[in-house]
Amino acid sequence: MNEKKQKRETIITSGRRVFQQKGFLDVTMKDIIEAANISRGGIYLYFHSVDEVFVAVLNKRNSHSLEEVKQDIVSKNDFDLVLQDYFDGQRDRLLSGLNDSLLRAVYEYYFTHKRPEDQAFQAEQFAMIKQTITTILEFGIAQNVLRDSNLNDIAEHIMFLIEGLSVLALTSGVTPQQVDDQFDLIEAMLPRTASETRR
Repeated sequence: MNEKKQKRETIITSGRRVFQQKGFLDVTMKDIIEAANISRGGIYLYFHSVDEVFVAVLNKRNSHSLEEVKQDIVSKNDFDLVLQDYFDGQRDRLLSGLNDSLLRAVYEYYFTHKRPEDQAFQAEQFAMIKQTITTILEFGIAQNVLRDSNLNDIAEHIMFLIEGLSVLALTSGVTPQQVDDQFDLIEAMLPRTASETRR
């Protein structure tokens, strides 16, 4: 990785830590500059606003999540283990609540950015989350664990359920049992093949 790319990655990583600590609305460029240990002039070679840093953080997070799922598929080669790993990661994220303010930061950003380009960005983020879920379900089909039935609708349903749980986690809170119950319901609704259903 060349020096310019490395510096940009450092800013994104540092920015993520700041957003996790403070949410989105309370973060300034000064906060990110101090966390990244970079000069004010230096950061503006890469990013011109807190918004730009936050967009880069979210893009990296979601693309990283998809890559993790792909690596999990290769290393475990077992649909149920891959699905469980994904649910475990989501469970940890949901139950961390306000201790991990990146979740809060995401919704603060969405609630305060309503231009068409912001809404397009939000749609892209949801599409990437849905693609991650779809990749897991397609693996289940490839392994002959799931039937190729309503894949798109199921992936969308899982995405909306997780987003709904995310909002609850930030407002009234969710319990570990509630999260587990919802993920158990998702697993029960998956269209398993006849051989898997008999197991």
